[in-house]
Amino acid sequence: MNLLVDFGNTRLKWALWDEDRRVMGGVFAHADTSLETALSRNWAALPRAAGILVASVVNAELEQQLAALVEEHFDQQAEFVRSPASALGIRNAYADPARLGVDRFLALAALHAAKPRAQILISCGTALTLDALTADGGHLGGLIAPSPGLMRQALGRATARVGEASGELVEIADNTVDAAYSGSVLAAVSLIRRFTEYVSARLGQAVAITGDGGGLDECLPLLPDIERGRDLVLRGLALWARRKHK
Repeated sequence: MNLLVDFGNTRLKWALWDEDRRVMGGVFAHADTSLETALSRNWAALPRAAGILVASVVNAELEQQLAALVEEHFDQQAEFVRSPASALGIRNAYADPARLGVDRFLALAALHAAKPRAQILISCGTALTLDALTADGGHLGGLIAPSPGLMRQALGRATARVGEASGELVEIADNTVDAAYSGSVLAAVSLIRRFTEYVSARLGQAVAITGDGGGLDECLPLLPDIERGRDLVLRGLALWARRKHK
């Protein structure tokens, strides 16, 4: 059994993973609490794992904190996975492979392992990322933009009268809250649609679209064709752990 950790910009998600199933897990916003306090509460009763694998997109200081806490709690070292040029059936499009966020690489690997096909992965957390994948595992590249929530946070910080409150999704608003909320959601949806049209035209075929991340929910009413993915980064980490032991 492995302890898998998805260390995102805002949240840390973890799971004990046995072969191809999640045994138990949790999630917390690490910006809102002490990392040591949250992990002590979450991991106090966990058994020693065969391996501890981390997919991290945070800065080096936070990674070092996590590494020290893992060693303190489990008396073993965590493996921080980095995006390779090729692994798990995926060929990385980036000239410098490690520059592709490992969360994106692992999520693509999980998608490809579940169903090899021409497809697009949309992930919406702090950032909105879009990645295209061919049926034989070729990563074509992608785009990165602020998520709708991050757009509204930026507006709240940079303007005097536009806050971060959630509003109602409308095509044209008659108040500031709905205008900011709808503008951010519609901007994200428009980017997703444009990306999908480009990838479909480039491949000469319709492509499947899978979305993951809590920030995606507010876009779903306008994107009925998106399939909902769950725990894709953790599933990719599980594949990575299995690959190591073959």
